[in-house]
Amino acid sequence: MQPLVLTLLVLLFAPLPAAGQDSAAVPRIPRRVATLTAGIGNVMGWFGLHGERYFARERLSGFVGLGYTPSIDPGDPSGLTFAVGLRGFTAGIKHRGFLALSLSQLAVESGFVENPRRFYGPGLEAGYQYASRGGFTFMASLGVGYAPGVPEGEKEVGEVLALGFGYTWRR
Repeated sequence: MQPLVLTLLVLLFAPLPAAGQDSAAVPRIPRRVATLTAGIGNVMGWFGLHGERYFARERLSGFVGLGYTPSIDPGDPSGLTFAVGLRGFTAGIKHRGFLALSLSQLAVESGFVENPRRFYGPGLEAGYQYASRGGFTFMASLGVGYAPGVPEGEKEVGEVLALGFGYTWRR
């Protein structure tokens, strides 16, 4: 009877130290602190840069985009463009989905008008972010935006998109 009791005690208590050793062997994954990407899209200021700072255990971020809108046709407005917003992420170490709420340039008044204008408005995007442990980052998103004040006959609701490559800092 004693060998049976001894065997049961060994089987019951042996995994506890082993489990403690396994968890100590798993390296801690540094958290994301900030990301800088370059690319194209509304949140990048059309052709530009996008800076993002993470908080709430990396599940939320605030971002700012600064870029340049070129004049595609004669008479189109061009120049510096900005964007700001908030983003909420799914859980994930490298691969994450997100929803973003932003304020960005959504439309330009084209044609031969005396004072061509740019129209800013809110946008909602769904997207994907890949951030390797080494820092390389890829981000893509697609959504819809509302540009109030566009001239009559132009559409107020339109596409919002982004595509960027950059670097994510962790600590």
